[in-house]
Amino acid sequence: MALAIRMEGSETRPTPNERLEALKWRYVPTPDNQHQLRDGDLNKIMDRDLYEATKEGDVQKFIDPLQKVIDSRKLALSLIFDQVAPSGNSMLHVAASCGREDVMELILFHYPYLVTRKNSSEDTPLHVAIRHQMLNATSKLMRQRRDSEIIYWKNKDNKSPVYLAVEKYELSNSKDRKGVQWEIFQLLLRESARDEAYAVKIQGMSPILAAIKKMNIDLLKEIIDGLPKLLHVRDEDGGTPMHAAASVGNYKAIGLLLEKCPYLALQTDNNGSYPIHIASEAGNFSAFRRLLKDTWPDLAEIKNKKGQNILHVAGTSRYFFPAYYILKQHIESDIIEKLGNSKDVDGNTPLHLAAMHNRCDAMRCLTKDKRIDVRLRNNDGLTALDLLGRAILIAAGVLRSEGRDTLSPKEQVDRASKSSSADWIKDQVNTLLLVATLVASVTFTAGLTLPGGYNTPSDPHPGTATMLHHRMFRVFVIANVLAMYRSILAVVVLIWGLKNNFLVAELAYYSAGSLLLVALTGMSMAFLAAVTVAVSRLTWLGILVLCIGVFYLAMVVVIFTKLSFFLFPLYHFTSRTPVVDDALDRFRYFSVDSMK
Repeated sequence: MALAIRMEGSETRPTPNERLEALKWRYVPTPDNQHQLRDGDLNKIMDRDLYEATKEGDVQKFIDPLQKVIDSRKLALSLIFDQVAPSGNSMLHVAASCGREDVMELILFHYPYLVTRKNSSEDTPLHVAIRHQMLNATSKLMRQRRDSEIIYWKNKDNKSPVYLAVEKYELSNSKDRKGVQWEIFQLLLRESARDEAYAVKIQGMSPILAAIKKMNIDLLKEIIDGLPKLLHVRDEDGGTPMHAAASVGNYKAIGLLLEKCPYLALQTDNNGSYPIHIASEAGNFSAFRRLLKDTWPDLAEIKNKKGQNILHVAGTSRYFFPAYYILKQHIESDIIEKLGNSKDVDGNTPLHLAAMHNRCDAMRCLTKDKRIDVRLRNNDGLTALDLLGRAILIAAGVLRSEGRDTLSPKEQVDRASKSSSADWIKDQVNTLLLVATLVASVTFTAGLTLPGGYNTPSDPHPGTATMLHHRMFRVFVIANVLAMYRSILAVVVLIWGLKNNFLVAELAYYSAGSLLLVALTGMSMAFLAAVTVAVSRLTWLGILVLCIGVFYLAMVVVIFTKLSFFLFPLYHFTSRTPVVDDALDRFRYFSVDSMK
């Protein structure tokens, strides 16, 4: 910072540098009267006026509270600059967060070591400047101490300044290639690229991971082109960027990574898992399908340290789509026989693991494929049924090991039906059956006892409803008839679900639920119409009843819509995305295969 020039015969105000130099000699630290400020020291916390002056950014006004603090606390200037805010921010942190460049220059000129100071979150002033999108502040901090390599340091969240710049970058700016966020990102990218050892020096999470998580393919391309060595940087679990893309289901990033470095698909993490294992376990169908094409011709050779192939991992996942896709994709090949009958280090097949983890969908897929031997035993001599004992395995013909198979098939089914899941479905079916019967009874009774009654024999149309031409009466009749027949249909479905079969009961439960919801909605509408007809002669009461009824009827419809969306999400998708792909495969599986 340049000092002011004094002309002969003239008086000028001292520059901020001169004033600060003078303050340094006000109280010179000595071993006797000064000591390093530590946590808990009363003088450790920054003065409030000094904090506010730092945020305002006026250099001359910034020095005034400095002088007051020195005089009141009897501290050397160097110790004043060691003070921090409650969050651990130094004065340089505060100035950087507000973009006060003049104050920053003054601090950096006299106390440059503060550029390496960390707050309670272990953020350096550079972290703070990037987080608050202060371009000039970021540039000044980076130029100040290149030898300290602060652009590589990580904070408590394991994020370096480069990672933070990518994370704070907005998706909409990637195509514009302009703005403060883009300039900060490019500034850090160029600075890192100047160092040949950036891949070794960078701390914490790789900025490639931030771009992958943000689903920003354009930003990912910029990082790979500028810092290509980061493709080979692994995380703390030994995972590559391909593992990260597989875990979040970013299939576009997987395609780009395969284009830049195809060998990443064949790298393992610390658990010996390949990226396709991660995609299979996470249930990211689009990522799994993309990796399936480029991993390895013989999928049976792709195993983790436990000796598990991708079908093993799919069997343990709560998502069955990868297992379903594998089975359907290789109909004419012998790959399924290798994958499905392969044993891990404990001798467990994919069916064993699916049984152990109670994955009904995966078990249903595996047991329906004739190429998979459901009678295989693990190292303990146990079949999949020994590990779980579910009705679905009994129906598939899985037998117990010797000495265990002492019950007849019917007795095995009876025992399986008493399992917790089967008991729960049975209770739900019985409950719905009771509710559906009550709704049918109420609507049937309402249909016989119409509002207003019937015409007498002396009337022109004996036996017909007296309110036949009233509009709300017609609404009552239509809603009541729909409610009654819907509830009767639900009763029929639930009676069918009382069969001693877990799958039938489960299907009946979900089918009757939607029918009953519609019946309850119709019954509510019929009640509203009947009461409105009865009080229609009194205008204000009719309007009040109608408003109350419409409000609560709207609540019923909203709840019904949300439940329908939860049970049948497929009908609410309009574009093909990874989520839609998963929903479509789930629909195909339940609507076609489970009916065979």
